[in-house]
Amino acid sequence: MKETLNATSIQHIKQLLSRLENQAERIDEQNRQKQREMSENWFNQSLFSQHSNLAVDYVMETQSLFHQLQQSMNPNAQQYLAEKLSLQLEALNTTFRANKPPRQKQDQRITAQNKVQQMHQQLVTYRDYERRLTENLDTAVANNNSTLIQTAQQRLNRCQMAIDTLEKKISRYEEG
Repeated sequence: MKETLNATSIQHIKQLLSRLENQAERIDEQNRQKQREMSENWFNQSLFSQHSNLAVDYVMETQSLFHQLQQSMNPNAQQYLAEKLSLQLEALNTTFRANKPPRQKQDQRITAQNKVQQMHQQLVTYRDYERRLTENLDTAVANNNSTLIQTAQQRLNRCQMAIDTLEKKISRYEEG
């Protein structure tokens, strides 16, 4: 965590978040006075999980992410959270300067990270299938049932091939 955030950067981020919160409150107040609402699609869904027509809600989500980063002890999680925090701060700054929604453009880094996370989750699921299929094979061997052994072995082989394919795909994504 010390490598990711030092005292100076923490203070800078806190000041930036405070300034963004003030800007968001002004924008929300101006929109209320003009009786117009922001679109709920100001930001890409991969960047913010928030779906709100209030700018301040997006700042609150960014503040929450910052607190998660400060509490995290996992270096990989810290790296991911720091990158996402940076992207959110940049998006908020850009949007609030213009006081209009940004164009809906996918941020390729966030999209790729989400894709890799999904593939890792799928790999966990496949590993669980592999464990259960191995147990089924062991049971079939213990019962000396050749039909069940053959079926269980074929299913286990297909599962292991899927795991191998997915691991190669993850490696390609992570290498760029």
